[in-house]
Amino acid sequence: MKIIDSAQALGQASRGARIALGLTQQALAESNGLSRKFIGELESGKGSIELGSALKVAKSLGIIWGAPDPTPQMVLDKAARDIAEELSAGDREFALRLAMDALKYLKTMKPERLKKPRPTGSEQFDALLAAGARLVIEGSSPHMPRWGKKLSAAWFPGSDTRNMGEAFRRLTIKRTPKMFADFNIYIKDNSLEIT
Repeated sequence: MKIIDSAQALGQASRGARIALGLTQQALAESNGLSRKFIGELESGKGSIELGSALKVAKSLGIIWGAPDPTPQMVLDKAARDIAEELSAGDREFALRLAMDALKYLKTMKPERLKKPRPTGSEQFDALLAAGARLVIEGSSPHMPRWGKKLSAAWFPGSDTRNMGEAFRRLTIKRTPKMFADFNIYIKDNSLEIT
């Protein structure tokens, strides 16, 4: 696979793909809602063409631009940013889903270290990410995160979205992984699907 690292490389790849598909510059232009002149400039490697249109043409030709896989730290940092955004919009339920999805993904990555992400704007969600970071690192590294603060009052994230009876609370406490209980967060292990 050829690496596209310049306007010239994109132009060459575009021209080759267009010819392989049996398309004229005019036909390719029309199918993308662009001018033939744009296609000519793209194929000649002109560096000042509009990126959005170039991406559109590349996609239509089956040219895929790769990006590096995210690092575990990038996943955690993005989760914290997204959670903060959802919390500011008042959507705690979706913020919790984002946190759980990020923790599940991190568990598959088997990170060795995670640094403290930026604050989410909620002590509860900050503690949730800290506890989750410890849980996903447990067993794959001796470098447990030292950041995060235990909540002063017990938090049952499930109670943010539904009514929890006393029997369900007791069951949740019993089935909460230690890393979360250490932070005074109570969430059933099967809710996490990451243990």
